[in-house]
Amino acid sequence: MTKYDIIPMLLQACPGFRPQWDAYIAGREIPLLVYIDIGEFVSYLVDSYKNGELDAIRPAFEILERLLLEGDSETQECAVIGFIEDLQNAALRELFGSEAFVPFLHPRSLVAWNQVNEFWNPT
Repeated sequence: MTKYDIIPMLLQACPGFRPQWDAYIAGREIPLLVYIDIGEFVSYLVDSYKNGELDAIRPAFEILERLLLEGDSETQECAVIGFIEDLQNAALRELFGSEAFVPFLHPRSLVAWNQVNEFWNPT
């Protein structure tokens, strides 16, 4: 699995993201920059959470876990820096905060989530 598989996997797992993705890529050349593309998906996750659409976002965290377990090193880096770190930062700007997404994490993604937190908030 490579970084170019990330968005197709997320689109398949979270079909509600398709309209936002189609609007985002309209008139652009593919492939785009994967970190920016993931950022677009993160905004979908945050908006879905705000709207109480939790079942719509659960599959994204299954994909995140797969990216971390099955992806090549570049894909894993995209999952941590692009998905997890971006989600933490985006959620911090919301009343619910980043901890709202912790219950959705799986074992490997929880470790990565905590590592990102520790990196930015060393004790």
